[in-house]
Amino acid sequence: MNGYQKLGMAVVSGVLSLTFNELVIPVQAAVLTQTYTVNLKQQPVNSTLNGVFPKFNSLLGTLLKAYVTVQSTVNSDISIVPASNFTGTAVTNAQIAVSLPSLKADPNLVLSLFANPPETSIESGAAGARGGSASGTVSRSYSSSQSLNMFSGCAGDLIAASIAAMGTVRVLGTPGTGTYAGNVTTDYTLALTYEYESDTVPEPNTIAGVGLAFGLGCWWKRKVGKKVFK
Repeated sequence: MNGYQKLGMAVVSGVLSLTFNELVIPVQAAVLTQTYTVNLKQQPVNSTLNGVFPKFNSLLGTLLKAYVTVQSTVNSDISIVPASNFTGTAVTNAQIAVSLPSLKADPNLVLSLFANPPETSIESGAAGARGGSASGTVSRSYSSSQSLNMFSGCAGDLIAASIAAMGTVRVLGTPGTGTYAGNVTTDYTLALTYEYESDTVPEPNTIAGVGLAFGLGCWWKRKVGKKVFK
């Protein structure tokens, strides 16, 4: 069990993909992407899961944009035992909300899903089930200097995220009395992508100087942070 699991956090698996504008010797700036994803299966509705993502390592270059994407499917399986002959269905409304608390402005990203299975007819005293699903994707990009500063840091720095699944189920039909029970879950993938520009390749001595200066800056920031929290 790793540290994140002990803290009840989502475990993030990082997938690094590099995309160059041109297949040439990199003597000039190139735009690259770096993506981290977390896949969550069979999560109950009306629950919240907290997790962390790596921040962009500013030593890699200049961060141009950050993208947050959530892809989700809501699955409902509702059993219906009517008091008399019944014709109707079970409708599921779900919302998947992503929050990045450190982003002061516009922190929430919401995906709304609506699952509406076909009607079914159930005789009195019998049992029937209505299952349905709905899928969707929503994404938001961040490019303001304030947002990019929040996404950037040293190697090992983290940004907190939370994802909440909220949903309701309504049985619609005639008559509206009887016993209704069921299970509604959501599957979702949360992705954080950094689009950045690598710096022009400098002389070896320049690389060493920049690396030393940035390393000292990160070291000093962490030292000050430890003093604050002691």
